[in-house]
Amino acid sequence: MAGETTKCEAICLRIVPWSRTSHIVTWLTPTGKVTTVVKGAVRPKSAFLGQYDLNYRCEIVYYLRATRELHALRDCAPVDGREALRGDYRKLLLAEHFRRLVFDQAPSGPDAGDWFDLLDGSLARLVAASNLQSEMLAFELAVLRLAGLSPELEAESGAFALRGERKIPVTPQVARCLKSPLLIKYQDSLADALRVIGVFYAFHLEGAPDTRRTVLQMISTTEEGRGIRNG
Repeated sequence: MAGETTKCEAICLRIVPWSRTSHIVTWLTPTGKVTTVVKGAVRPKSAFLGQYDLNYRCEIVYYLRATRELHALRDCAPVDGREALRGDYRKLLLAEHFRRLVFDQAPSGPDAGDWFDLLDGSLARLVAASNLQSEMLAFELAVLRLAGLSPELEAESGAFALRGERKIPVTPQVARCLKSPLLIKYQDSLADALRVIGVFYAFHLEGAPDTRRTVLQMISTTEEGRGIRNG
């Protein structure tokens, strides 16, 4: 209700400069996205300095405004800064991909709690992840499930249903990888599974396929400069 102060946990999705010293911050909370104005955020003596950043899970207190979508942030304390992500640009890039999907697809209301848990758990797992392609596939499949767009895999032989009557045939190995993307024994099928999911996203979700392709290329590059084919 407008005029009330609300306290909750929130994940920092997006930070946009609002003035020379202030930010507009969009958060994902268990009840949906919340956008707040953080006045004086970058002033030298600001109480908000170091208290939030992208990927942080924080405890926030904000003042609800009735006539505007921008609420006033009153207090913020980091719960998990996920500092380990900062040392790996590939993980940071994938985390941005996660946040973008959630920003575009997460609803408001009770159903937002599942999206909050998905993003929070995926970012936590990403900190120690060694196979980023698996993490990307698992997250994208979870987004489709929460959006009510889970791909239909026909039996073990695999036929990947798109909109209407269109289908993409997939091998049994790819079908099993799509069902269990984090299992090590299915890793040889990751490239093909990610390609199929990319086609599914293009049919069912508004997005930026070129951006997704760039993310996949970057996270698939090894230290020796090798990568996997992607779509």
